[in-house]
Amino acid sequence: MANLFRAQWYRLFCRPSTAILLLVMAALAGLVAVQFTASWTDCHTFRAVLGRASVVEVCGPFVGLFLAAFFADDFQQGTVRSLMVGKGSRRAWGSAALVLAVLVAAGALLMEAVVTGVVYGAMGGAPVAFDGRELALWWLTATLLITAFTMLATLAAILVPVNPPAAAIIAATLLTSGLGFWFCQSAALSLPSPVGAFVEQEVLPLSLTQIRLNLLNGLPIEVWWLADGALVTAAATVAIMVVMARRELR
Repeated sequence: MANLFRAQWYRLFCRPSTAILLLVMAALAGLVAVQFTASWTDCHTFRAVLGRASVVEVCGPFVGLFLAAFFADDFQQGTVRSLMVGKGSRRAWGSAALVLAVLVAAGALLMEAVVTGVVYGAMGGAPVAFDGRELALWWLTATLLITAFTMLATLAAILVPVNPPAAAIIAATLLTSGLGFWFCQSAALSLPSPVGAFVEQEVLPLSLTQIRLNLLNGLPIEVWWLADGALVTAAATVAIMVVMARRELR
């Protein structure tokens, strides 16, 4: 796994597109804070500022789309195929992808939070409380969410060998934008009453998109959010390893 991780890390950060992505995300965070800081007088905590700045909403699509397409490239271009010839190396690829996704998601969120905080302070934003525990929970939950989105989109790319990048981008768009969530919510209305009510009240609230909306709305973070994100991430990673172990690399 270590060799695969180093290869992926080197390839990711030697790409000019990675630097462009980070600059765009930082600029967007700063622009949002500059434009709206004066009107955020009702924010009492820094987490509320991050929610108002839509940090998770920005990081989710950017990181999810970028990483899903990045991992799909391994099957389109075969750039790491030579490293996946040893015993267990294909399963190790899934672990390496997971570690890289976690680090990139956590780093991107931290960068966005720092930029937002600096610009918010520089623009004379209203004083807010800085709760380290609350922010740590927010950061961990958001990291798990973005990682789960990324691993699910990567799984879609592996399952569609014809055009992995397109499959990854479509899956990441449906997941991170919430289009799939809104479609299921609308479809639930056309189902028989007991089934539709069950889907809307019991199933959809457990989805990643609903947890993302809960974060955006500043709701108190609950343990099951973390458990849900971790479970989806683990399940997607295991599925990736199983598929990788059984498929032929071209």
